[in-house]
Amino acid sequence: MNPAADWLGRLGMGVAAASAPVSLGARRTEHRDVPGFAVRRLDFPPDLSLPTHDHRDATIAVVLRGRFEGRWAWGDGTCAPGALIVEPAGAQHSNRFGREGAVVVTVQPSPTLAAALNDPSRSLSPEALALAWRAAAELRVGDDLTLIALEGLSLELLAIARRAAAPSPRTAPWLDRATELVEEQYARPLALRVVAAEVGVHPVHLARGFRAHHGRSVGTYLREVRVRRAAARLATGNESIADIALAVGFADQSHLHRWFVRFIGETPARYRRQLRGD
Repeated sequence: MNPAADWLGRLGMGVAAASAPVSLGARRTEHRDVPGFAVRRLDFPPDLSLPTHDHRDATIAVVLRGRFEGRWAWGDGTCAPGALIVEPAGAQHSNRFGREGAVVVTVQPSPTLAAALNDPSRSLSPEALALAWRAAAELRVGDDLTLIALEGLSLELLAIARRAAAPSPRTAPWLDRATELVEEQYARPLALRVVAAEVGVHPVHLARGFRAHHGRSVGTYLREVRVRRAAARLATGNESIADIALAVGFADQSHLHRWFVRFIGETPARYRRQLRGD
């Protein structure tokens, strides 16, 4: 019996396990150890249910294809393509995979690098998805540059994961409202003065406060939101790219293309093909 099957058997019999391999239940695994990280591409079969278990090492996981339902101490949720899951070492969880199964890239940092991953999180991250696809490709290439490429990609994923899991600093209510307004009305042609009037501050005060908190202007943040929403629609539907561009607030397909490449590093068309495994 292979190690994963042995763990499943023990868990199924109610035997408590201190930790299980991250490959638990996977039907195919591609794995490379690089300085500071263990990187894997895991292919989980359809209709697989994994009982409650944990992993000895902190784990960053990105869903490439398929989906699964996850249950953690901090809440339940569906993990679809683009989902970024951060699990500290020892975090108890269970998984139930759908009819498609799922393909997931996992990165497990060394204990030193994982020291800051104490807070769990689950979010949608097109940026992490683009990096995970590149990591999956590197696992299959296996040439003399694979190790350095995977190390660089893993460090980028670690940075994204740390930001995703970090608690947000407290902000002024007007700044929270301004951020919510951009997130909610991203498809509209929002003007800075309109947002400022809505939250009750001067446009200059809004511009300075927003940049200080988010590290970018209101306009750039708005474009990022539109790109995130476009990525989600590319992952879950069959709309044309031109229709998606208009639906999320871009002027046309070329406008979406330009900003998608800037933020994601891939064209919308290639991003969709990767999700479908074409």
